[in-house]
This record gives sequence, structure tokens and C-alpha cells, in this order.
Amino acid sequence: MTGRIKAWVVGAGGLVGSAIVRSGDLETFSAAPVPWGTPGAAPILHAELDRFVEWVADDQWGLVWAAGAGVMHTSQSTLDDELAVFRSFCLRASDVLRREGGGFYLVSSAGGVYAGSLDPPFRADTATQPLNAYGRTKLEQEDLALELLAPHLPVTIGRLANVYGPGQDLTKQQGLITQLCLCALLNRPATIFAPLSTLRDYIYVDDAAHLVTADVFRMASASAAAGTAGATRRVVCSGRSTSIAEVVTMVGNVTGRRIPLIHTLGDGPFILDLRLTASEEGVGRGAPPTSLEVGIALVQQDLLRRLGDGALALV
Repeated sequence: MTGRIKAWVVGAGGLVGSAIVRSGDLETFSAAPVPWGTPGAAPILHAELDRFVEWVADDQWGLVWAAGAGVMHTSQSTLDDELAVFRSFCLRASDVLRREGGGFYLVSSAGGVYAGSLDPPFRADTATQPLNAYGRTKLEQEDLALELLAPHLPVTIGRLANVYGPGQDLTKQQGLITQLCLCALLNRPATIFAPLSTLRDYIYVDDAAHLVTADVFRMASASAAAGTAGATRRVVCSGRSTSIAEVVTMVGNVTGRRIPLIHTLGDGPFILDLRLTASEEGVGRGAPPTSLEVGIALVQQDLLRRLGDGALALV
């Protein structure tokens, strides 16, 4: 990737957003903090969007939406609030973003939108079938981006697999790999709420960030050359599906500790097979993907550092 791309990563404090910024591949916009979950979120986003447009001037640009506090069990009201903020932002962006020289990237969720889909492995053209409020909200975000932005400028929707890596928010009680590593470190049992045969695709956060950034460059270059608009959908994944049982074994091998399991099945439905196929354009771009074993070791090292800093005291 070459050239100068000025980019705003909305959600730069999150797992994926921070990895995009950390990569150093983009010249990133320094935005004011957004008070997510409050009435002030939308006005601040609008003001920062105006500042971003002024900062970009005539340079190539990219805007990545990697924000959102929602997870699989987030309440409908919280998700509705997030969706309203996103809609407001897209409406504003459709008015002020320059039509050429850049594009908009929406970080979406493969697990959310394909939860009820048929015939895995799932591809970018697989019919979506969300099964809960989180998945439906992700799909509604995609539809808003297509409706409000794609007629005017390039839009890429990246349906990301299960992203993991150092720095994951431990308060959300999500991220199987991080939670298992934490249990190994703190010598406590791990609670598993799904069958151990459940298959998921886990992608290391820096690998996902690299693929997102590559698409930001692609949109900026294509738009600058031809003034193109329209939408591209991608599945961003490692291409390796692993069962929960295998992940538990790997974490135990990497950490050198046996992790006792509390296996309790919730109300379901249980999605046993979420194998994914990476979009062809994403295959072979950049360095080889990080192996799951190496990624687990990096997560464990990060948790050890945070333990030493006292950051795990209340977890």
C-alpha cells in the first residue's frame, strides 16, 4: 500500500479501530471523544465530520466506522440508540463528504448477519439471516450505508469473523479466546454457553485491520481514478474454522494450564457451524495470517502485562 490517505476511524478506541490506527498505514484524524450512549453523541460526530472534511481538503481520504458497544446480548433499546446515531451520521456524511478520492468502510459482523443462514461456509453473497437484535442491527446498519452513501461514493461492508487480540474489553464478557486466557491466568473455571463442537472462524485483530486498511486504499485509488460509487461486500476471516473444544485445548497448551470448564447451555438457538470463506479479493493480500496458536500467545502476553499494571484487579 502506497500513497497518502487521510482517514478517520470512528471507534478508534475499540479492538478493531485501535489496530487500524496502530498499524500506521493511514494518516489518522484526531477526533474529539464521543460520549457514546448520550444525546451528545450525534452532535459531536457531526461537528467532527465537518472538521475531518476540512482537514482532508483535496487529499485522498477514508472513513471507517468501527464503533459500537453492542454485543450479542445487548438490549434492543441500546441497539436502537446506536442505530439512530449511525443513521444521523450517514445522513450528514452524504451531504458533506467529497464524492471522489475516498470511500466509507463499515465494520459489520459475519456472526451476526449469518447466524441463521444455510449451507456453510458462508460467502459475501450468502443470503443473510440474523437471529437476534444484534445481528438485525448490523444488517440495518449495512442497509443504511447502502441507501444513504453508496449512491454517492464507494462503500465497503466488511463482515468480520470473530476478531480477537490484545486489548480486548474485558468488561463485555465476550471474546472466547481472551476469556479463556484470562481464566488460565487467574486460575478460575471458564463458563461455556454453547456446545463444544461449535465451529467459528477466529481472525487476529492486526490481520483484520490490515485487510480493512487495504480496502480503504482500494476505494481511494478507484474513486480518484474514475469517480466511482457503489458498494462492495466482503467476508473478512482467517479461513480456518476451529471448534470450541480445540480452542480450549490450544489455550491450555499455550498457557501451560488446564482450564476447568463449567458447561451450561443457555436458551439458544445454538449456531453450530459458522464456517466462512474469505472474499477472493482479500486472499493473498499482505503478510500470511497470524496462526491461532501465535495469536493466543500474544493475548496471554497482553493479559500478563495488564495484570502487572494492576489493570485486572476488578475483572
